[in-house]
Parts: sequence; C-alpha cells; structure tokens
Amino acid sequence: MKKIYALILMAVAAPAIAHGPTPQKTDQSVLIGAAPDAVWKLLSEPCAIKDWHPDVVGCESITPLKRTLVLKNGSKINEEIDEILPSEMSISYRLGDIDIKALPVSSLTGRLKVTADGTSSKVVWVARYYRADTTNEPPKGLDDESALNAVNAYVKAALLGLEKPVPKK
Repeated sequence: MKKIYALILMAVAAPAIAHGPTPQKTDQSVLIGAAPDAVWKLLSEPCAIKDWHPDVVGCESITPLKRTLVLKNGSKINEEIDEILPSEMSISYRLGDIDIKALPVSSLTGRLKVTADGTSSKVVWVARYYRADTTNEPPKGLDDESALNAVNAYVKAALLGLEKPVPKK
C-alpha cells in the first residue's frame, strides 16, 4: 500500500518539477506635454523610432507591417505589426527572428497606446515575453532576470526619448 501511495505522489509531483519558463511582463508609461494626435503621429510612422529611441540608430521599413531596427551595438530587431488602431491610438506588434544580442528573449509581443491625460498625453507600453533560453536551467544572460532587465531598459529608454521630438502644445 505504501508503494502505491509513493507512486501516486511521484506521478502528481512530476509535472511540477518539469516546468518551463514563466512569462515576463513589462508595463511602463510616460506623460508627454503634447497633444495625443502629435504623439500618435510620431508613434505610427514606421521608421520614426530611429529619431526618438536613443538605442535605435537605423530602421528599414520592409513592408507597411514589418520593419527592421538597427541598434547601437549593431544587432537587429525585426518587428511585425499585428494591429494598428488609429481610432484608439494603439499599435500591437511582435518580434520575429530575434537576435538575442539585441534582446535576450525567445518571443515578445507588445502594445503601445496613447491616451489623453488632462492637457498632456500618456503613452503606455506593455510587453510580454519569454527569456532567450527556455530550458529549465538557463545560463546567465539568457535567464528571466536578463530578459526583464533588457526589455525594461529598452522600453524605458524609448519612453524617455519619445518626450524630446514631440511638438509641445
């Protein structure tokens, strides 16, 4: 009888031991002293990101829904737009063919949204992603902490950079 209980416990516990990575999330925002339409115009222009993101030094618009960003370190980020909603001032995207030197993630989806906030605009950037190495024991640099730190830094730099080129009211 003890052996049966031991087997049952092992069968129940085994799935808990063999788990994969947990999804990570970045959710950041910034208030910009400019009209929402002006901020939206800048965000919705496919390659304008090179003008306001301090880490992006180049951009190639592949199609209206695909672009390749070139970062300061020479690595590239391929973005594919899933949805553009001008009436909601919202863009949803995902990364394709991810260069882990750019961001140590295996997959990433994101959404940028502009809303009015009093006399200013609020830009919210939410990203969900998995670390670069999805095995149970990822090496340093490809783990959850590295993914979280890299995506947080990328988004924060973007939001801070976005404040500069937007025409004030």
